[in-house]
Amino acid sequence: MNIDQLKTDWQRYNQKLELSKRLNEELIHSMLKERSRSRIAKIRRDNIVYMILMMMNLVILAAIFTGNPFDFKYALQYIPYGILAIGVLLAIVSLFKSLQSFNVNLNHVNLDFFLKKTIAEFEKNRKMERWFGVIIVSAGVLTGLSFLPNKLQNKPPGQALIETAVSMVLTVVIYIIAFKLGAFKNRKKEGFENDLKELNTLKAISSELGDK
Repeated sequence: MNIDQLKTDWQRYNQKLELSKRLNEELIHSMLKERSRSRIAKIRRDNIVYMILMMMNLVILAAIFTGNPFDFKYALQYIPYGILAIGVLLAIVSLFKSLQSFNVNLNHVNLDFFLKKTIAEFEKNRKMERWFGVIIVSAGVLTGLSFLPNKLQNKPPGQALIETAVSMVLTVVIYIIAFKLGAFKNRKKEGFENDLKELNTLKAISSELGDK
């Protein structure tokens, strides 16, 4: 085999290697995009379900305000439900914004840009999520107090106060356990962060191979 033949074979080998590298990059990129697309679809489905549940909660709260099913005597007794209504409205607004932001076609959007933007949006929404958590916990704890005036009318003061205190403490304990178990942790951002890490790794490998 002469030198010219060797050069030709080597060039063909390099071309095949370059083509294989590009195909692998495109395959991995396509897999990452498909994974993100699947994650978006799930988030949208979940958000629609949560939106329906929040709307139902709003209807129930409206019924409590207008129908007074618990026979409240004082306007102060409605405060926990007013706080809860604020939390529900915040959740509805947040879910609506999320549905809008995830109404995207990844075939027409740069994956790297989309992932970075989505992660930034999750970070920005953390403050609202904290407020929502504080509101829900506050409303849950204060709900026990809303029944105290009725209990004082039908039970001895000591018994009414003890029952109310026990109810409030149990509510706090339940929220603490739920928090420790990660019930309020938003894990959706982690999936997009992993996709971005893999995409950056792919870019780094491609850059290293290109330099060689």
